[in-house]
Amino acid sequence: MEYIRKKINLENYTVRAIPKSVLVKNSEGKTVIDTNSPNYYYGKIPEYKIDAEGNFKLNPFGQKILNTINVSVFLTQKFDDMGLFTDAPFAFASKTSPKPPNYNSFSYGRLAGAPINYYYTPSNSFSGNTDDSFLKQVSSYRKTNTGQDIYVPYLNTSNDQKNTFDGVIYDDTDKTVYKIGANSNNVNDTGIEFTTFKNIFEKTTDEYGKSYNYKKTIFSSTSGGWNQYNTSINAIYKKEEYLGVVFKPEVESVVFINRGVADIFERHAILSEIKTTNDIDTNRGGFIRI
Repeated sequence: MEYIRKKINLENYTVRAIPKSVLVKNSEGKTVIDTNSPNYYYGKIPEYKIDAEGNFKLNPFGQKILNTINVSVFLTQKFDDMGLFTDAPFAFASKTSPKPPNYNSFSYGRLAGAPINYYYTPSNSFSGNTDDSFLKQVSSYRKTNTGQDIYVPYLNTSNDQKNTFDGVIYDDTDKTVYKIGANSNNVNDTGIEFTTFKNIFEKTTDEYGKSYNYKKTIFSSTSGGWNQYNTSINAIYKKEEYLGVVFKPEVESVVFINRGVADIFERHAILSEIKTTNDIDTNRGGFIRI
C-alpha cells in the first residue's frame, strides 16, 4: 500500500466576491455590507453551489447542487505476467439432472456442477477436392527406371515419427491412398486421407492467372470431436517458484577459445579429434567450430 499526500489550495473554492444584493444603506445613508444576508458568503466555502449574486444553483429537477472539492489523484496500474500455471484435477459434485437438449458449451459456456461428459461432442466427417501437392511429401527417395516416384506403403515420412504418421496406405496403377497428420498409434482412424488418381488430370488457374495441371485428388477426414481422450476439466493454480516465469528457461551458450595467433593450426587440430560422425555431436560439449 502506498500513501499519497496532496495539498489543496482552498482559496480557489473560497468566495471572494460581494454581490450587490447584500449592499444596503445604514441609518447614516452610507452603503454597507449586510453580513446577515443569506447571500453573503465572503471568506466562506458554501455547502451548495452559488451564482455571482449568491443565489443557489439548481439542477434540472429544481434541487440544489452540492459543492464539492475536486482532488486529482493519478492512479497507476501495473500488470504482472502471471506466467506458467499448473493444472489441478478436481472432482465435481454429482449432477442428477440430464444433459440439456442441444447443449453446446461453446455457445452457452460452462454449466456449474456438470460432469465432464456434458462437454463431449460427436465426431464429424468432411471431404472435398484438392490438388496433388501433398503427394510429394509421402514419396520415398527411390524412383523407377522412367524417373517416377516409388511409394512404399506405411513408410513414415513425418519429422516426428513417434507421434505422427505421414505416408502411403495403398498404391496401385490407378491411384495412391495416403495419410497426412495421422496418429502413429492409430493410423486408420486419424489424420486426413488423400486419394490421388494417377491417370485423371484437372486444370486450374493460380492467383497470378497462370494455368497448370494436377492429378485429381480427393480428401476426407473424421474429426474425433471432444471425448475422454482429449478433454479434461482442471483448476489452474500458480506455484510460487514460477511467479513471473512465462516459459521454461532456455540456455544458449557457444564458447570458442582462440589459443594464440596460430588459429589455423588449432582448427586443423580439432579435426584430429573427430573419429566418427557421433563425435561431432559429443565433442567439446556438443559445440564445435571448424
